[in-house]
Amino acid sequence: VNWGHILDGNIHLNIVTPGNFEYNPELHSIIENYVIREVIERGGSISAEHGLGIDKAKYLSQIKPSNVVNTMKSIKQLFDPKNILNPNKVLPS
Repeated sequence: VNWGHILDGNIHLNIVTPGNFEYNPELHSIIENYVIREVIERGGSISAEHGLGIDKAKYLSQIKPSNVVNTMKSIKQLFDPKNILNPNKVLPS
């Protein structure tokens, strides 16, 4: 099942297998790895208006150059110097 706001290049992907609506970690892993690889090859992004999220944080360094990640860390440090807002959720301390 796909949906999104295609005019700005965003798509939301949910994998549903016929007759089985339970989460399937093996299928998730296969599909996610394929989708992430395609996103990287096409110069896309793994986040949109809602932010990155915990599940995609592991791909951040593959999608964004280190200087961008460092800028993100600097902004986080500026607004949250005590690291009390979602510590270690997306950006490592």
